[in-house]
Amino acid sequence: MTQAFWDRVTGARVDRLPAHPLLGRYQLTETGRVNGHDAAAHTPVVPTGSGRWSAGVAGRLGEGTFARDALPDPALAARTAAVVAALATASQQAVPGPPAGSPPSQETEHERWIAVPPLATDLIAQLRAVPDDDPVELLEQAMDADLSRLEAVCQRPEARLRPEASVVPLARARRMAQDAVTYLAAHTEDWQRRSIGGVFPRRLRAIHNEPDPNLYENQVAVQLVDHLIAFVEWRRQRLEATSSVLTDLDELAGQLQSRPWRSSHRLATLIGEFADRVDLNEDVQRLLRRTREHRRRLDRLRTTRLYRDRQVTRRARFSADLRQTNMFVHHQDYRRVAALWRAWARASRTAGLDSSVAPGVFCTGYDQFVALLVARALDALGYVATTPHAPITGGPDLHYEGPGDDILVLRIGNDGVVELSRDGHALLVVVPLPHPLTADGSAGTLHAFVDDLDRARPHTGPPRVVVYPGTRAELKELPPRLRARADSVGNDLPGGPGIGLLPATPTEIDGVERMTRALQWARVASDAAGYPPRIRCPADLLGELTATGSGWLRVADERHLAMDRPPTPAELSTVDNRVAAWRGRRVSPGRRKEHQASADALTAGLHTARALLDRLAHCPVCGLRLGDPRGLHARAGTFTATCRNCRSEWGTRSCGHCGTDYPVIETTSQRSAQGHPVATSGLGNELLAVPCWQATATGTYICPNCGRCGGWGGRPGRDCHRCADPDERN
Repeated sequence: MTQAFWDRVTGARVDRLPAHPLLGRYQLTETGRVNGHDAAAHTPVVPTGSGRWSAGVAGRLGEGTFARDALPDPALAARTAAVVAALATASQQAVPGPPAGSPPSQETEHERWIAVPPLATDLIAQLRAVPDDDPVELLEQAMDADLSRLEAVCQRPEARLRPEASVVPLARARRMAQDAVTYLAAHTEDWQRRSIGGVFPRRLRAIHNEPDPNLYENQVAVQLVDHLIAFVEWRRQRLEATSSVLTDLDELAGQLQSRPWRSSHRLATLIGEFADRVDLNEDVQRLLRRTREHRRRLDRLRTTRLYRDRQVTRRARFSADLRQTNMFVHHQDYRRVAALWRAWARASRTAGLDSSVAPGVFCTGYDQFVALLVARALDALGYVATTPHAPITGGPDLHYEGPGDDILVLRIGNDGVVELSRDGHALLVVVPLPHPLTADGSAGTLHAFVDDLDRARPHTGPPRVVVYPGTRAELKELPPRLRARADSVGNDLPGGPGIGLLPATPTEIDGVERMTRALQWARVASDAAGYPPRIRCPADLLGELTATGSGWLRVADERHLAMDRPPTPAELSTVDNRVAAWRGRRVSPGRRKEHQASADALTAGLHTARALLDRLAHCPVCGLRLGDPRGLHARAGTFTATCRNCRSEWGTRSCGHCGTDYPVIETTSQRSAQGHPVATSGLGNELLAVPCWQATATGTYICPNCGRCGGWGGRPGRDCHRCADPDERN
């Protein structure tokens, strides 16, 4: 199949898929068919229930199989669908009109959309006010009351007597079968002796009654055990996910005192969305204990006489309203089993216990979840949307205004990839990948995928980050090096920049923090790479401007100026006046157009450089601008600055190996994080270049260009084992 698929991770067309493709990675490049159904361009190639896929484009067909773990986890898919449903409701709901005499409401669709928490909080909301007729709660109450009756039925089931004919010794025969004489006449081996009066049999074909447990009522009981086990597992997963969210809230609340106050304010705002729910952890733990006890009792029923009897039919399907048999009406145990069945049927119907999310729907939903993370991360960095509509796939661009009058543009392509740009230049590309890379304990899928990413390192173009559904528990099970690779923006990789990997799920609250870290690096690193900004300047104006802009303008070379710090409005106005005066000088008519173009380019260059420095003069942690532009100190092509508000230090450093300048942030939390393999997942906007976790020297950062840190290859006692050993770096 020629160029039939689009690889979202690398942004390239491919001829064919690998033997076991990743879920959501590949899409059709044009209209075709997926799994036998018509599909538009950018439709993801997803597995069927059997794990196979087929795709056709332009009359040519390809097919194959997905990996075992490609199908989405039902709990993850359901929670993603819950977040997507909340986003759809927020986009469609009408804004209520303001009360009489009050100013008109200014709430936009984007504001309602971004207000949706990136967490599946449906269970939390349910626990806050459980109605008396809640079907899930009623089912659990019925299990508390009637599970012992189901145990009694499984251990001592009723059975009907089924007459069966068989050949038995004469002493055991109680009732002859109708064909007993005919059978005896044809089987002389069963005769004991003959006499003149007839035959004395040794064995006789007789009727005996066998107990038959395959009753309608017993079939219901056996299937009810399976249904209740599935319900309890569904309930356990939801409760554990909710407990994880509440635990995250408690942990984040405990970190507020150790962070700068503006960073604490950002976290407090996030926690404040769930302020009325954090006290539910005790209730959740109580429900978890009850659920686990139910699971233990149900597991024991799998060893009972009735459940292990293979004579009981398991393929029959029963409606929610069981037939009113005599046993279901009058038998004290079976009557309660029928009531338990009806409670389960009601919960299954109303709570969606048997609902499943198709792989294609999950892929689309995860794309929207990642878009929500990006929008929330922009909000955490102080950016405000100036366009009213919500981010949608293939929709119009969204404009955001942030610190330093920075304007960013967010665009979601038809393939679901999110691109963030400034002045027409892409800063960051975020690729949703709904395949659980770390779910497999062997991490084989992650190993292979990391190898693909390393082979596809973007030597040019904006940074790319792949967001996948991974949890902290899964990351802890990985080897240290692979754990660091599975949670990286791509700026701390051995050998230089690469495609980053960020885990994020609707059940963990720090997905926004990870995305904030990626956006922080993208927006600041692009500016820091241009420090100090250079402005092309006519040679006869260099000396005059550097004298006028003494302290912030200097000569870079014979054709360029360098701006070391942002000028004040008065300083910039003075230089603009000098440029305007130079523009008005009399020149020959043949050079007039060129002279004016040079003046315009110089003015534009000065203001562009000033805008870049103004963005760098804003604290990346709390967003506050330096009170005095002279607080941005230039030295040997790098700069440092200290925030008077949160006391964070930021600036650029020069790599001793490759000479690349890169931005860093020095905070109290980072200074105490030395020696930890991965300590970056929750730092959010408090991190730019990543501290090296194996360097013996403090304050060493990994160069994003060469992947080595400041403790490598220099003075005795300061060599970094991670950077010196090629095996460690790779």
